[in-house]
Amino acid sequence: MKRGLEQIVGKTIAHVLVKERGGTPQSQLFLLFTDGTYYEVYSTEGNIYPTHGLEQGDMEQVREYMPSGSVTFEA
Repeated sequence: MKRGLEQIVGKTIAHVLVKERGGTPQSQLFLLFTDGTYYEVYSTEGNIYPTHGLEQGDMEQVREYMPSGSVTFEA
C-alpha cells in the first residue's frame, strides 16, 4: 500500500465527496479534512488504490478536479 495513506491518521474529516465517470478511474473518493487538505482513493475495474499523499484544497477545488467526473455523493 502506498505510504501516503498514513498521512491521514489523526486528521478530522470535514467533507466526503464521491465522483464517478465512464473512463479511468471509474470512481474517486475524496476525504476533505479540517486543515484544508484532502486525500483521494480511486477505483479502476473493482480495484481500490490510494494516492501518494495529501493535497492542499477545498471542496470547490475537489469538485473541479477531473471535470469529466460527476459528483454522485457529497456530505
